[in-house]
Amino acid sequence: MVRNRILYKTKERHKRTIRDVIKGLSRRVKVYLQPLKSECPNCFYDKFTNRSTGKCKWTAVEALQKQTEWETSTCYASTIRYRYFLKGRCPVCKGQGYIETQRTTWINCLVTWNPREPFGNEMTYTPAGSEGSNIVRLKTDPKNYDTFKNADRVIVDGVECRVSRPPVTRGLGTQAVLVITVFKTKKPKNDSNEIIKDYN
Repeated sequence: MVRNRILYKTKERHKRTIRDVIKGLSRRVKVYLQPLKSECPNCFYDKFTNRSTGKCKWTAVEALQKQTEWETSTCYASTIRYRYFLKGRCPVCKGQGYIETQRTTWINCLVTWNPREPFGNEMTYTPAGSEGSNIVRLKTDPKNYDTFKNADRVIVDGVECRVSRPPVTRGLGTQAVLVITVFKTKKPKNDSNEIIKDYN
């Protein structure tokens, strides 16, 4: 019987070291999940057209009473949830028939801009605009698979990106990492934290 030459304590120390390295090199990425949709509480919803019917559920007195109750019972005092309208576009859902609740989360990832290029890991600017910076590769823990699979958009270094293909797991066992490829959809802001090369 051949004994395992690597001790359990050594393996655990190695895992902790790798986790510390990844944590030290990673950056926080903001992930916008698919928004939750709920039926508008102020107007009737038409299931055939998937839009508002343009008719209010309440009278003017009922709408005012419900809005007052809503403001006193929740911390969303500035949010309009009940408002009477006679006919036409609902002032709460803007005629959509549903209300979207945005969900966001922050995830630590190893970020590589333009991974196919052998030089550098930064965005570059020329008089013609940004170049070599449309693709970003993210690496993170496999437990974040569902988060990126259902992501609506991702903010990397202040730049809005979208997931280009489903995330994949690379590696074996406990050493596996989740790899996500995203592409830039908007130009970065001037006050972002990105590194800019100076051209003379």
